[in-house]
Order: sequence, then C-alpha cells, then structure tokens
Amino acid sequence: MDMVNDNKRLQQLKLINYLRYAMIGMMVLVFLSWLLPYFTYDEADYGLHRGYKATKCLWGVLLLPSDFGQIEKVMDIKFISLRQLHVVLLMAVLGIIGIIASANKRGIGTTILPLAFSIYGLIGYFTSDFMSVYCNHPVTRIIQIILIAITFVVCVVNFVLCIKEIKSRPADYYLSAVGE
Repeated sequence: MDMVNDNKRLQQLKLINYLRYAMIGMMVLVFLSWLLPYFTYDEADYGLHRGYKATKCLWGVLLLPSDFGQIEKVMDIKFISLRQLHVVLLMAVLGIIGIIASANKRGIGTTILPLAFSIYGLIGYFTSDFMSVYCNHPVTRIIQIILIAITFVVCVVNFVLCIKEIKSRPADYYLSAVGE
C-alpha cells in the first residue's frame, strides 16, 4: 500500500513542478502581452504636437516616462502619478519577483507572489480607470485579462496541490536524518 501512495505522491510532485513552470510561463506571457498596443490617440483629436507616438503599449507607458504627453492630455491631468500607474507598477514588481522566486525555489511559498500578481491584475484591470476607461484597444485588454485569469487558475490549482502534498508527507519526512 505504501508503494501506491509513494507513486501517487511522486506524480503529485511532478504535477506541482509542471504547474510551477506553467505559472512562470503565464506571467512571462502577460508581460509579453504588455507589448501589444494599448493606447492609440490621434494627434488632431487631442491637440497633440507632432512627434508624439500615436500608439503606446503598457511597457512604453511604464518604462518611457518622457512620452507621457498624449496620455496626460487624454486623461486631462497635469502629470501621470502612481495613482494612475499603481496597477501596472505593482503587477510588474510582483511578477518579476514572482518569476525569479518560482524559478529558483519550489514549494507553496513560491505560489504566493504569482497568486497576488493575478488577483491584483484581475481587480486592477476592472477597477482602474487607467487600465479600463482609457484603453481603446479592447482586444488587447481582453487578451491580457484572459492571460491573467489563466495565471490565477494555474496558481490556485498549484496552491491546492501544494497543500495536499504537505498533508500527504510521511511521518518521518522532517526527521528522517535524526535517527542516523
């Protein structure tokens, strides 16, 4: 009977490992989807000067602070602050740290950052004006929401399997080296 439980536990550990790689892959896909056009504004409609890019992606907004003119004009604000960028900025920090942690470590703790990344992303994409109201590429937004939702599902399944794995550990799992 122990051999059956050991095989089942080994299969569960392999599945947890595959799901960890899937979490990493999904977060990378979300970051790659941030290269898709998210904001497009006509120069004539918003009185922008020549030289402004007509299309911006989320990485362009986050990493190129000198190019905020068109979005500031459209949002009718003087400058873009953390109030507008908090979703993108926090997702970038949680995602990058989550990718690094998940790539280097295994276990239930590495699921927490990707889970927070996906939860905050789902909430942010629906509640932040910057992410929802001013986006005029709905297909890009939908792609990103779907990728974040899949990331959430993979994280939850991985979290549940990690809990089951912890409960299925043999009695001598933690103290196996004491008797030697």
